[in-house]
Amino acid sequence: MTRRPKREGKYSLSCRDEDWVRIKARASHAGSTSVSAFIVEAALAVDPTRPRMDVALAMEQQETITEAARRLIAHLPPEKATPLWKTLHGRISFLVRMAMDDMLDQGRRDVLERQLDRQFGAGSGARMVTAYLERTGHDDRPE
Repeated sequence: MTRRPKREGKYSLSCRDEDWVRIKARASHAGSTSVSAFIVEAALAVDPTRPRMDVALAMEQQETITEAARRLIAHLPPEKATPLWKTLHGRISFLVRMAMDDMLDQGRRDVLERQLDRQFGAGSGARMVTAYLERTGHDDRPE
């Protein structure tokens, strides 16, 4: 008599509808093949034994780094400067997204909007945060 191969287990998880919408949006944005694969990958990427560290720089630090890079890149020929600017822009964009997500997750939307107002002019913060939330499917309420 032949033995049947052992099946892999199937598991489920429960969450609020609003959280499911956020998870689906993030999985799609990440280009994941499925929400399940995204959740498994995200969960395995977290090491609960390590203390959480903020990966985003303060806005002032980002400005300092950007200005220093601008001064350095200004001395390069365009064919070398353009790829460097694209790389720098991508990395700063990542840091800004991480900072925004972190502030929104902590329920600090008002602080984020004030910082954006300071940087881009009064009224800019609310518009930018609203557009970000719509584009990313992020929920600005704390967990």
